[in-house]
Amino acid sequence: MNQTYAGKIIATLLIVAGLLLPTVWWIRIVQGADASDDPQLVLGAQLFRAGLVVLGTYILALGFASKTFEPDGPKPEISAARPIETAVFLGLILCATFLRLYHLNTGIWFDEMLTSVNYMPLTVGQIVSTYHDANNHVLFSVLARVSLNTFGDSVWALRLPAVCFGLGSIVALYYFARRVVSTRESLFAVALMTFSYHHIWFSQNARGYTALLFFAILSSAWLLDALRQGSTRKWIAYAIAVGLGGYTHLTMALVVIAHVVIWAVTLFRAQPHRWRGLFYGFIPAGLLTFQAYAMVIPSMVSGALLNSGLQGPDTEWTNPLWALMEIVNGLQVGFAGAGVGLVAVAVFAVGLWGFVRHRPEVAALFLIPVVFGFLAMTSIGYTLFPRFFFFAMGFGVIIVIHGAMLSGQYLSRLFRLSEPWPQRAGVLFCAAIVIVMLPSLRHVHLPKQNFAGAINLIERERQEGDRIVTIGIAGFPFNAYYGKDWPNVTSIAELEGLEAASGRTWLVYTMPVHARTAYPGIMARIARDFTEVRSFGGTLNGGAVVINLEKPAPAS
Repeated sequence: MNQTYAGKIIATLLIVAGLLLPTVWWIRIVQGADASDDPQLVLGAQLFRAGLVVLGTYILALGFASKTFEPDGPKPEISAARPIETAVFLGLILCATFLRLYHLNTGIWFDEMLTSVNYMPLTVGQIVSTYHDANNHVLFSVLARVSLNTFGDSVWALRLPAVCFGLGSIVALYYFARRVVSTRESLFAVALMTFSYHHIWFSQNARGYTALLFFAILSSAWLLDALRQGSTRKWIAYAIAVGLGGYTHLTMALVVIAHVVIWAVTLFRAQPHRWRGLFYGFIPAGLLTFQAYAMVIPSMVSGALLNSGLQGPDTEWTNPLWALMEIVNGLQVGFAGAGVGLVAVAVFAVGLWGFVRHRPEVAALFLIPVVFGFLAMTSIGYTLFPRFFFFAMGFGVIIVIHGAMLSGQYLSRLFRLSEPWPQRAGVLFCAAIVIVMLPSLRHVHLPKQNFAGAINLIERERQEGDRIVTIGIAGFPFNAYYGKDWPNVTSIAELEGLEAASGRTWLVYTMPVHARTAYPGIMARIARDFTEVRSFGGTLNGGAVVINLEKPAPAS
């Protein structure tokens, strides 16, 4: 059976399923019960049916039109790898695997708890048809549910898909990098990501960010291949990768914006296959993404999409200056010091300029999504967590390594060193960039947030008649995840109502930046009438868990 004939059969089945299977059947399939009294779910199922019809019709149309396109062009240019280089790559993957599996069960944090509590009790069908907030990275949630079903209920099983995608993103980086730089630079990029504090941290984070990184890098590699070859198969693979990335997190759209810009440049060239990207790449990617989210689109547009589960009134998290400081802090942690971080920024600038001059598409893959995303989130007042730009890390790593190689070569020429010293200096610079990352790894496997440590201290020190009160968002981890059933307050009036009873009061809050801006009255009361017992830090910057105890009443 040829591919065109198989595609027509699949398209016909999609159309038939969309037209003939009733809405209530689709609801029962995903929910496991009749939930036809939910108007948003009904509308979502109707959108899903309509999407099947549109997708099937489009596939049929492509099947009839495919004969009009020209044959594929030249194959991708990929730097050759010697056996020793392949061995080095495999050794780095082994190191990366160990670093990401080590202490995988340690220190779950707030967002991971949201995923665990809100979505892991659901079936796979319920996950794909439920969208309470943007913390449902749907593809990741589905894979996490499968992991828990397979390996049992544990933090490490919840995080396992993130580990797999983290390792996959390193492989994808090597796959992409050899298309734009030498194999030597590609290996240094792999080494930098292997020993990166932040990449290890996100690989042990039960969220979809490493999956998004993986699909951003892989789709970009296939984009470059497809633009060179005009290959229908590569464009279809690209569309699938974009669809899966979008199903993980909608910020994949920022990457696609860069892809569209890069593709649009080719329209000015006399390439016979330049329109394949639109018909076999971008339009199918959009249809697949729509189909994936169809069931939950009504929930998303009614407000769930902008609900992160962490937002509060007047939060500093929407302040661009705060986001900038978080990036600076992240550089200090990742490069084990502010001075080294500044050098890394300078090296990045050199690499970026090098790509702007010789391979502008690489610079575009980093700059366009980051700048556009920053402006878009700022304009709507959305939270500016640096992790929303983690998808650009792969391109950033390549730029840094390329900058290190160029810096070594420039310095060698400045001091008039003859060959082979320019190349040797470049290699030494790249090696130095990787080496200075290593000291930061001594902290990466500590708890992300130490809620368990806070619970142990309170349970050990509390006295008969004491009450433990959580503030704002701290109620969720202690009560919903750890099942403590401690009273939660969000205002002075609620706190004073609890204090009317006899006994001491313990107040527990987390994420001090959020607490200060969202609950200023309570925080002022804590400063006046409470003593800080202990602040439990973690690897989540700004995620401290702070325990306070009411000061004893003055003697009369």
